[in-house]
Amino acid sequence: MSAPLGSRRAAALPLLLAAVVAGCGVPAEETAREVEPPDGVTHAWATPTPPDPTPSIGAVPARLYLLRDGELVAVTRHVDAAPSVDELVDNLLAGPTDAEQRDGLTSALLGNDIVVGVQLSDGRATVELTDTLDETGRSDQILAFAQIVCTLAAKPGVTAVSFTRAGQPVGVPRADGSLSEAPATAADYASLVSDR
Repeated sequence: MSAPLGSRRAAALPLLLAAVVAGCGVPAEETAREVEPPDGVTHAWATPTPPDPTPSIGAVPARLYLLRDGELVAVTRHVDAAPSVDELVDNLLAGPTDAEQRDGLTSALLGNDIVVGVQLSDGRATVELTDTLDETGRSDQILAFAQIVCTLAAKPGVTAVSFTRAGQPVGVPRADGSLSEAPATAADYASLVSDR
């Protein structure tokens, strides 16, 4: 006796489905290949993620003098072009960067708006000071002037630094505490420079 027609159909159905599914597949290849999405179709998974922007680092070294534990520390920053004497002092007055602060660097010039401008003539940088210099009440003026002199003297072509107020020479403290209107050099503050 033969099986009823319904049970033969039920037994054949899985075989028929397996044949249909197998026939609808993508043919296999021996090696994988990358498939580009059609023009005009974009998906988050198909769009490359741009790299995080990194701060640009210039090719020109600029040396500034900051402070750590009451001593001058030479710091090299890389900029796009050689800074002018004005730009060097502006960078110095802006204080240490976040990374420099994390490294323990500070400045005696923070909060001081003592410089009007800087001129360079025949190797001498002349720093014009504001009238408020005597009113700062800072006890670290020696370090502040040391930062300015050493930073400017580190620039090629600068041999000495003079300070003026309203065009008249101003006496500034040297490392030994003496005041002088004579042009200052980095040697005047050498005892304050860290050897670490």
